[in-house]
Amino acid sequence: MADEKATESKWQCYIIPDLATWTGAAGSKPHTPIEFYDTYEQAVARFQELRSEPYNSEDLSAARLTFGVQREDPPGAADLLQVRQGKNFLVEDYTRMASVNQSPEAMDILRKMRKDLGFDRVRVYERDAYGGFCDPKDIAFSRWKHPLKPMLRKSVLKDLKETGGKTAPAPKPQRKKERGRE
Repeated sequence: MADEKATESKWQCYIIPDLATWTGAAGSKPHTPIEFYDTYEQAVARFQELRSEPYNSEDLSAARLTFGVQREDPPGAADLLQVRQGKNFLVEDYTRMASVNQSPEAMDILRKMRKDLGFDRVRVYERDAYGGFCDPKDIAFSRWKHPLKPMLRKSVLKDLKETGGKTAPAPKPQRKKERGRE
């Protein structure tokens, strides 16, 4: 039973060198293969190697270099980071995937990614009045409010400040208007 539990929680990192070759956004280029890695560190090294490729900075809004996690039992996979127009985007799909967001191992990988690779932006999919999803909104990572854990946002910003990550300046506090004086 203990071996079964250990196997169940094992996540494997993957890199897709150019996701746009899978979606057609890169024209008729052949699909780049999905590369699987035994360790997070190996995947980070490959990501950093590919990050400087010119296609990652093209003025094409499609996702290019992609870093994700997957497991076989129980099955689950999620892209966590995508490069779009030269910026690292957090893929917030995992917030709607219990297999990922409730896995301590997957969340640890995400924390390491934030520290080692950084996130510049997030594409947020909000729900419409009918329960479906609207077109994504592109927002700065520092302004993103984590939908599952509001306190996580504060710890993320604290970590970014401590590690010298990019954050937007905090908004100035608004003064309350005094009644009778306007």
